Amino acid sequence: HGYDWLFLRPTLLGPPDPRRIVPLLLQARGGERFRSYAANLLGRLGLARLELHPGYQLRVQALGAFVVWRGAEVVAPHEWRRDKARQLFQLLLTRRRRLLERDQIVELLWPGLDAETAERDFKVALSTLYRVLEPALPARAPSAYVLREGTLYGLRPGADLLLDVVQFEQAVAEGDRLARQGDEAFIERYQSSLALYGGDFLQDYPYDEWCSEERERLLGVWLHAADRLAAALAERARWQEVIDVGQAILQRDECWEQAYRLLMLAHARLGNRAQALRTYQRCVERLRQELDVPPSAATVGLFEELRVG
Repeated sequence: HGYDWLFLRPTLLGPPDPRRIVPLLLQARGGERFRSYAANLLGRLGLARLELHPGYQLRVQALGAFVVWRGAEVVAPHEWRRDKARQLFQLLLTRRRRLLERDQIVELLWPGLDAETAERDFKVALSTLYRVLEPALPARAPSAYVLREGTLYGLRPGADLLLDVVQFEQAVAEGDRLARQGDEAFIERYQSSLALYGGDFLQDYPYDEWCSEERERLLGVWLHAADRLAAALAERARWQEVIDVGQAILQRDECWEQAYRLLMLAHARLGNRAQALRTYQRCVERLRQELDVPPSAATVGLFEELRVG
């Protein structure tokens, strides 16, 4: 039962990283003597579906600045060597729910190149990606993170990869579930989900079509979670927090009309009627400039109530 000692006994350097012995656990799971024991420990780590492991977890921040960690070690920018190797990984993250044909990848990342040149550049980028993610990976050995099936490529299912996008969506989904159950913890869960959103998805590539749809989808998830949070805070008269969330919404979408109404109400409840009326004027201007539409009847009605005191 040496595995328990490695997992649980403290050392002079602090508790050990259990992922360092995951390769040993995979070997034990494939044997006879410790099969069930090793499977149980892998399950406790959330790695029950794991097939391959380099001894560390890969962590990826794709919301805001793009950063990758191999365990505790951050991948330095120069390690990518070629921007296309980084983009190849980002494309696999963007389409993480399915495998992509090589020709499809080439068309997305190398549009306009002749087939021979594009295929050569793809192979170079793929080889670089393998070295970045797993520097000790032997030649022609399968990757623990990138799956290849013939001409299909994608992220390996069950890989020990922690992606901030997945954490963000899980936190929002948990907030939705708690809200449906009437559990007040949903407010804290929504707040934690918004904190995970460090910026737009792959913000360094604002004009690349292969990631724009996912960027817009995730922004929509954030906006709706923020909207539900602001409304819940307003119901509980937490007006300063309503202002903070409402302003954050308008920084990302200046035409989100519900945010203007909540800001108007919050300023009025805090005794700043003049700021509430200015917020309405800002709403009118933005809707006219961006969408060429007037504010809704609900917004106008709230303005009239505030205007007459």
